[in-house]
Amino acid sequence: MCGIAGYISKKIVEKSPLKKMADAIVHRGPDGEGYYYAEDFALGHRRLAIIDLSDAGAQPMQYLDRYVITFNGEVYNHQELRKELEDKGYVFNSDSDTEVVLASYDCWGVECLNKFNGMWAFVLYDKNERNFFISRDRFGKKPLYYTQTEDHFVFCSEVKGIYASGLVDKAPNAVYLKKYLENGPNEYEAETAFNNIYRFPLAHYFLGTKDELLNQPVFIRFWELRTNVSTERFCPKKAKVYAQQYYDLLEDSVKLRLRADVKVGSALSGGLDSSSIVYLVNKQLKKQGKEELQETFSSVYKSDGTQDCDESGYIDLLAKNLNVNTNQIEPNENDVIAELEKVIWFMENPPESTCMSGWHTFKKVKESSIAVTLDGQGADEQLAGYLPYIASYLTSISLIDLYKEFFHFFKVPGARKTLVLGFLMGNFKFIFGRKAYQAIFRKIKGRDAPGLLNEELKLSIEKGLVTLIHYSDHVSMGHSVESRMPFMDYRLVEFLSQVPACYKMHNGWTKYLARLAFDKKLPDEICWRKDKMGWPIPETYWFQGNLKVYFENSIQDSSLLKWLQENENPSTWLKKEINVKLGIRRLNLSILEKLFWRDK
Repeated sequence: MCGIAGYISKKIVEKSPLKKMADAIVHRGPDGEGYYYAEDFALGHRRLAIIDLSDAGAQPMQYLDRYVITFNGEVYNHQELRKELEDKGYVFNSDSDTEVVLASYDCWGVECLNKFNGMWAFVLYDKNERNFFISRDRFGKKPLYYTQTEDHFVFCSEVKGIYASGLVDKAPNAVYLKKYLENGPNEYEAETAFNNIYRFPLAHYFLGTKDELLNQPVFIRFWELRTNVSTERFCPKKAKVYAQQYYDLLEDSVKLRLRADVKVGSALSGGLDSSSIVYLVNKQLKKQGKEELQETFSSVYKSDGTQDCDESGYIDLLAKNLNVNTNQIEPNENDVIAELEKVIWFMENPPESTCMSGWHTFKKVKESSIAVTLDGQGADEQLAGYLPYIASYLTSISLIDLYKEFFHFFKVPGARKTLVLGFLMGNFKFIFGRKAYQAIFRKIKGRDAPGLLNEELKLSIEKGLVTLIHYSDHVSMGHSVESRMPFMDYRLVEFLSQVPACYKMHNGWTKYLARLAFDKKLPDEICWRKDKMGWPIPETYWFQGNLKVYFENSIQDSSLLKWLQENENPSTWLKKEINVKLGIRRLNLSILEKLFWRDK
């Protein structure tokens, strides 16, 4: 896990821009740095040593006197690929997964991407073909930003690195920022908050010459999720089979992601997903004969006024049940302002919230000297863990099941609004047909009707989840910690996309398949818990309380906000808010302006 940087030029490259870029992302790789200079391109690397801690794993890495790469990420199945390549005659000089990536490309070309199980962003140069090969993983877990100027193609793991090069003008992207204010963050499209700086598309690659890269590069998709939209009815026997398959895949995913030459911990919120990962990590550590207790890390809220966001009861219950160490941290209201500025600095593209729970969790990880965590991100979007999915689910099942499920879900806290909507939608669809249902929904709501549950889950994986993954990567790497996500193993994602909707929600339960898989393995209070929270943050308490003056002044004084909303009166911005949520978007932009565009 590292940070990468570099640029390709029409001119002879200079060394100083690359060094400045690498220094700007030192938090992504505090264990070392490396540089490779050719006449017309330069590759840089900041190293966070996880696999093969020796100098043999340093980057940029060369192979066969032909290839050179700067690589960020982990290929978890590198041991299996290494054996396959050795059987074909390849020889390795290190134990690193980076060298396996290079040999894989030499052996299989661009098809090597389909063999990798992991997360990555890399830039590889082939001296013989004089080609660049650039790729980003299936789910965009590792970031890669780029920009094109008249003379350069500049890339980096973070935007601040591109800015540090001195090769790019600094300016906000008004179009993106206006959309952010209206609709929230978007981490799945090319546009960013920064003018003329783009995301390299996830699940894509570029293969071509310098001239092609500097002019109009073509990015080719190498993977896309396919989903099952069948409306079959629930079968108890099949449910048990699916649950076992799910458990086995998740267990193997955890096993792969425990491969590291450093100590590994887990982020624990107290919910089903993170608890499942902690359970499986514990099981693997026992199999490996490791005596030390697993370290878990959590944000809690025990202070007056914040207890409605506290999940420490569930965290303590699991820690006692599994005999794991629990390391807990509570964000201090007096530190929120300073910590939020750090979050925005490392996040760059502004988030929906303050991210204080995730930020402080990884702050606690850093204090423990653990460099890798296994975390529970991604399950909700695959197994229908959010209540709004109920509406799509009720249009994905039979009419008989629709009525049965309506009464089951009626008992779920907070589900009533989406439940009634789904019930009406489901009845209308069965009576008048899908086309009429879509037409009337579009007329009433002004947008397309929600699709079948698995269709909606696919959209969530491709959009909303990508944004959450961005949060996880940036808040963890802001503390020089690598966050690994077992639920995002592509084998598990592909399997769950083919599981019919009736096994993901059932009898009033979200994530039914996961609950069935961990029944009697986790405490019932966690496995069959209905009051989903998921790292909540007491933002309303803070910003309508002691931090209200700071909150309002930051928003009112922002010249960037005035520029973006020039037709609005700043004095009315806060009065329009029915909650703090939209105000936090404005607050985050005011901080972004301060950190990146001080002259705006």
